[in-house]
Amino acid sequence: SEMSHHLQNERQNATFNVKELIDLLNGGAKATQKRKQLESMIYDNPNIDLPYQFQSTREENYVRGIKLATEIIKTCKRHNIPITLDSPDYNQLIGCIPNLLTISLHVDMFEPSIADQGTEEQKNKWIPLARDFKILGAYAQTELGHGSFVRGLETTATYDPTHQEFILNSPTLTATKWWPGF
Repeated sequence: SEMSHHLQNERQNATFNVKELIDLLNGGAKATQKRKQLESMIYDNPNIDLPYQFQSTREENYVRGIKLATEIIKTCKRHNIPITLDSPDYNQLIGCIPNLLTISLHVDMFEPSIADQGTEEQKNKWIPLARDFKILGAYAQTELGHGSFVRGLETTATYDPTHQEFILNSPTLTATKWWPGF
């Protein structure tokens, strides 16, 4: 994105070397170069749309978030960037995103839950599938009318053995998943 002329003027009139400060804050010139390389994967990608989220409807933000998450996953795979909490490159990439990334709950909560609470058999089966996004973990604790008051949730999930899937029912407006993520 293009730098504002106000910021350019301030940098030109600074009484210190701006590049030296940037390098210091980033941990050195090589780290600054790496940060800029990673950021360009987001900012220069024509498939990534980073609009001002408050001008969009909830539905538009959700759809845009799914598209953004898909593109982040593709970008990470294309550049062999691990999509894990402890990956500095992944964290740098998602740091470019101005709003909550829908895959954050999958990466931040779903995978660690399997790793921390699963048996060895469960870990061996599910973690590779989750890391490759062949399965997606969801976190639907919050509802518009209930926040994180779990006992007050209205949504039900009923397993349909014929189709081997869950049927979700959010019966009222207050049961809307306002902060959905996967």
